[in-house]
Amino acid sequence: MGLPAIDWGVSSQERREMREAVELERKDAEQRLLDMRSSERVTMAVAVTGVCDNNFFMGFSENISEGGVFLSTLCPPRVGEVIDLSLAVGEDHALLVKGEVRWHRTNDSGEPTGCGIKFYPLTPEQEALVAKAIEATGKHPLFYDE
Repeated sequence: MGLPAIDWGVSSQERREMREAVELERKDAEQRLLDMRSSERVTMAVAVTGVCDNNFFMGFSENISEGGVFLSTLCPPRVGEVIDLSLAVGEDHALLVKGEVRWHRTNDSGEPTGCGIKFYPLTPEQEALVAKAIEATGKHPLFYDE
């Protein structure tokens, strides 16, 4: 037998306002995470595949920087999970890197739409490939300093 519902004297309008305030705080926290990055992100849409804990996933990058990549996928790995990524940066080769899922992006319904991945320290060869991929995009930053 379940417990009876307790009426705390909160109207449906107040409940809606509380939900909106919580959602606004979540979006604000997500933006603070975005603002903490140390390198400029540029738009780059390429196919991405990955493996973590014997799970395979795929999606598309939205942007990349020297420090990481945003992966647009409906089924992102868990935050904190270490993953092996393959980014299709050219017709003849892929960028193979290891990274850690740092955060998830969700839509208005709370469903995941992707994740931010911080690269593990890159080898000089990987750094060169990331720089080349960024250069090939034409260096169109997502955010501009005003």
